[in-house]
Amino acid sequence: MIKEIKYNGYSAVPSDYESADGDLAAAFGVIPENGALQPALSPSLKFQLGVGETVKFIHKTSSFTHSHYIVYSPSSLNVYYINDISGSRNPIGTLPSPVSRFDAIGNTLLAFTEGGVYYFLWKDNAYVALGNHIPDVQLSFGLVGHPRLFSLSDESKAKFHISFDRIEADKIYSEFSEDNKTKITSQVMAKVNKFIAQETVNKGRFCFPFFVRYALRLYDGSLVCHSAPILMNPSTKAAPIVLWDRATGKGEYTDAECDIMLVAASLDYRLIKNEDTAKLKEWSDIIKSIDVFISKPIYTYDQSGKISSFDDTDNFNTKFIGRLYADNHGQGDFEDFICLVPTEDRILGWYSDIEKPFLDYYCEWDYARIYSMYYNRERKYPGSTLHLPEFSDGKATESLQNTSLFYKLCSIELIEAKNNCESRKNIVVEDDYLQSLVAREVMSDDYLTHDWLRADYSFAYNNRLNLAGLSRKPFNGFYAQSMLAFCNARYNWELGNYVSPDDGRYLKISVVPQSYNYTIGVYIKENGETHVVYSGTEEFMINSFMSGELTVTDSNGNSTTQTSKHSWGCYFFYPNINAYKIVIYNWLGSEKKCYTIDLKPHEFLNGAYAVLDYELVREKDASVTVGISPKSTFPIVIANKIYTSEVNNPFYFPLLGINSVGTGEIKGICAAAKALSQGQFGQFPLYAFTSEGVWALEVSQSGTYSAVQPITRDVVINPDSITQIDSAVLFATERGIMLISGSTVQCISEAIDNDTPFSISQLPNGAALIDIFNKFSADNLLSLDDIALVPFKEFIQNCSMVYDYKHRHIILFNEARKYAYVYSLKSQSWGMMRSEIAAAVNSYPDALAMDSDYRLVDFSNPIEMPATALIITRPFKIDGANTFKTINTLIQRGMFRSAHLRQVLYGSNDLIHWHTVWSSVDKLMHGFRGSPFKAFRLAIICNFDKGESIYGCSISYEPRLGNRLR
Repeated sequence: MIKEIKYNGYSAVPSDYESADGDLAAAFGVIPENGALQPALSPSLKFQLGVGETVKFIHKTSSFTHSHYIVYSPSSLNVYYINDISGSRNPIGTLPSPVSRFDAIGNTLLAFTEGGVYYFLWKDNAYVALGNHIPDVQLSFGLVGHPRLFSLSDESKAKFHISFDRIEADKIYSEFSEDNKTKITSQVMAKVNKFIAQETVNKGRFCFPFFVRYALRLYDGSLVCHSAPILMNPSTKAAPIVLWDRATGKGEYTDAECDIMLVAASLDYRLIKNEDTAKLKEWSDIIKSIDVFISKPIYTYDQSGKISSFDDTDNFNTKFIGRLYADNHGQGDFEDFICLVPTEDRILGWYSDIEKPFLDYYCEWDYARIYSMYYNRERKYPGSTLHLPEFSDGKATESLQNTSLFYKLCSIELIEAKNNCESRKNIVVEDDYLQSLVAREVMSDDYLTHDWLRADYSFAYNNRLNLAGLSRKPFNGFYAQSMLAFCNARYNWELGNYVSPDDGRYLKISVVPQSYNYTIGVYIKENGETHVVYSGTEEFMINSFMSGELTVTDSNGNSTTQTSKHSWGCYFFYPNINAYKIVIYNWLGSEKKCYTIDLKPHEFLNGAYAVLDYELVREKDASVTVGISPKSTFPIVIANKIYTSEVNNPFYFPLLGINSVGTGEIKGICAAAKALSQGQFGQFPLYAFTSEGVWALEVSQSGTYSAVQPITRDVVINPDSITQIDSAVLFATERGIMLISGSTVQCISEAIDNDTPFSISQLPNGAALIDIFNKFSADNLLSLDDIALVPFKEFIQNCSMVYDYKHRHIILFNEARKYAYVYSLKSQSWGMMRSEIAAAVNSYPDALAMDSDYRLVDFSNPIEMPATALIITRPFKIDGANTFKTINTLIQRGMFRSAHLRQVLYGSNDLIHWHTVWSSVDKLMHGFRGSPFKAFRLAIICNFDKGESIYGCSISYEPRLGNRLR
């Protein structure tokens, strides 16, 4: 009888008793494809690397026409690239910690290390190292005050008059009647509003408290690394100040002569740290400017209220915090100043900025002192002013708490910022700019862009960088100079009389520069753990925060001590809503001081804040020690989130691009996108492989992810196995190798999954088969140990895959094994091959890998040399598993030269014990007879050229007839 058997692919299930004739128990070197077993050709060599070196990534971008092979040495931590055209080796840099992977967006190469994500920018035919974070450039902002008096600044050059219903002289300081409140308020506030507009809004200056905030503007327009909202105080109580004096009448009042004083402040800034200039230079291609934003003015009086009396005795106690500008809008009294500074004593001559060093210091100036300096030769100020409508208790603090909108004021070019590190520079605001402030660009909010990120997994998709397996290192916090308005000195005030009373009184001002050695600690609680970060130790004056004592000496030589106190408040901020406490330590001197500030989450900003009233006493004994430190470099684990960057911007991960995926740990991410090139947009979702299963993130029209839904409960056991193949993704699970496409998941490895795989040693003289194989393949010697199969589940625990797009092959390898499984997407069958693969290289559409000899090899372009294969069939029963048969002739069929094949036939009656039946040195086996067997097995050694293949075999056999009556 004649039987034709067609060889199928490699399989391990069902059992040998049930397996189909033609299934293979070993298929080393062949792949079932196009109806036959094709040889698995050896990959070609791209280039040889040094010992320990490996290609980790291939950088392709429109910035250069060729590809860069990114080579990494784990022992030295050196990184360089090889040009695929010239083959030249060029250094990139040395990283401070081991690299797990590389990725790229555009011309930016990213190295993922234990110390975070390091950026390298391709520029001027070289990679420029940028570091692992956008620099936290911190600026100091201060105010420059221009005192103004209505009677000197208004076009009328005169005071103004108000009229009201009769007030008796003995009741002049009593509260106004309702009619007088209305009359006086309407007259006075008309002038006040005009004066404010004239001297501030129309001239780009400020007389009310406001917040200033800045951020780095990146090349794509994104804003990152926002500063704290910095409270600037042109005034700390109700302002402007409205002065009054009786105009006419005796025993009663019906009108009054009024004047208005305010301080119109301009804004200046300085780059705090010299080293930031170098950082700005390095990042000049990424950071385009430092953009400054401000809030609307925060009124210090109730605009809807009414003036209540002439008896306001404390308005002159409001403060201006900043530097005074000695312009000539006063009454020319500066020639009478005597200024004392720590280094020199001298009597000043005529008005000159240079000769008034005290005007270069930023202090807390009382409005009363400002008035007496600028507008009164007797150095006096009125004892009472009009009582502007006050806010109710807590209203001022509420106004600060609710401020969350900031409008663009200006852009500071990097070259300008770098040039202003040693000195302060004024920000010039156009005269009409503030009139339309609320129509300007509104500042975006910040979400943890100061924090450092470390990621275990990355995937470039849709021109965005997706990160998972994240942990975060909290921001160290803002320096006090950048969190509070600049203030660097305190002053003492002394009045004296000249010999001639007509000369007025002289003024002696003693300026005392202040500096403190501070550490600011911020306490953060996340994931049930407490972390503390420190902004470092710097010498500076914490502006208007620590209360200081001022010694004031009057004209009679009597000295009094005053503590600087204010009512408007100072503002602290940390850009994380989980921060709950700030501790400020003063380490200067033998007496250690500290102050603890409780923070609370801001309702409208991503951060925590505190507003402190200036009336509080802030000096306390240090009772808290600097002790708690982060448990690791990146202590905050973000196990279930995916961070997605802006388009073509791997430096910025907006809040809308952060998605939570289930509640488990994300183990890997990949997209099932049928891309034309690496990282191109595809129609299928991004898959997140978690400890709970696989989730799909659907892409919205804006490019972000609009929905997250579970696809399967299969859990990836080995993240390195996640492999993208056209419109599907492969990954290893406890069930085997899964293929997911859309929402459909199937296991493609069930046919080869067996806990007791076949071993060649089960066959008689199995070592002889290896010897024959090695005679065919002298350069690739094989041993029994090399092809000793381990259970498939054990094999895939540490497996990876190489996708050969050209041949539609999936090569499943384990670095510790000398064999690999090959799955043909054409035939949907498995083969096997000899493997020296150490690591896959993501090189779509090429199939590149590193082998154990540190060579980069290419499976998509194999070498055209003879390929040696070892084929062992599973037991074939020839239509009867329990029938004895005797084979007398066997011919191998296919397209190959007869001499390129050796074969051995085995027989068995129990599928366990095997016996050698016959062998041949070509495709024909005949001229033999012997004992009949129930099942047979073939071992075939081939040495095929390119284009040769084996199809199956033809068998001539005789079944042994069963017992029957004769």
